[in-house]
Amino acid sequence: MTDTLIPFRESTALLGQPEALRNQMQEDGYLFFRGLLPLSVVDEVYQAILQICREQGWADAAGHAQGPARIEGAPDFWEVYDRVQTLELFHALPHRPELLRLIEILVQEQPFLHPRNIARITFPQTEQFTTPAHQDFVHIQGTPDVYTTWIPLRDCPVALGGVAVLAGSHGLDVLPVHKASGAGGLGVDTDELALAWHTSDYGAGDVLCFHSHTVHKGLPNRTTDQLRISVDYRYQGVSGALVEDGLLPHYNRLTWDQIYQDWQRPELQYYWRNLPLHTVTRDRSYHQNAMVRM
Repeated sequence: MTDTLIPFRESTALLGQPEALRNQMQEDGYLFFRGLLPLSVVDEVYQAILQICREQGWADAAGHAQGPARIEGAPDFWEVYDRVQTLELFHALPHRPELLRLIEILVQEQPFLHPRNIARITFPQTEQFTTPAHQDFVHIQGTPDVYTTWIPLRDCPVALGGVAVLAGSHGLDVLPVHKASGAGGLGVDTDELALAWHTSDYGAGDVLCFHSHTVHKGLPNRTTDQLRISVDYRYQGVSGALVEDGLLPHYNRLTWDQIYQDWQRPELQYYWRNLPLHTVTRDRSYHQNAMVRM
């Protein structure tokens, strides 16, 4: 396996060809779309998150990173992240018809959006905390056929630290995990895999979609003063298994009632309650085995 980064194979031209999209996902384990989402919609979410960062001293008026780096999960991280979780715009974005139609094509049934939506705010020069190579299934569980959409909320060249995927790795079983720094806290070894890393410079409105078995990793933010702000939204077919805690907010620090307090759109709230979901118990052995090996 080489660390050389190969440009994504783009899928935008296949949007009107459902079978071709499914075939490309089956082959590569990911799909990459240029400009899938309207720039104005994405920018509205970006500006809302950036405003919170400004108010908490994480960014200046021009959006440049300010002060010491805040690391996800550290005590000073929550001053911004809890507020981001209450943003209606942030939770409304994954309901966009462009995304729901894409997932419907892949799962070939009614798509279900996981309510546990994730925002990432990555400070520059924090390479040691960059998300390690991993498979989402270990964290999501339930049905393997969960698809993550990774969306940068502003232009994201490689130097700002986007996401790279190990093309074709979705065909592997769930790989052994080890403890690692960065979001998720678990990584996998890829040195012996004869597969190539794919990534590209992203533009705002671009969307990367990948399967839960696809190995992927964050790239370090090597800029001097730029915040990388992105979102992760996850989907599956409504008939697939879902872990019980998958219906809780990300990090579960706030209740849904607290998150929904100032929202204007009731159709975005508790939308899963009337769906015929099949919930299962989370398998915690992945984390336990990783701790034993340390």
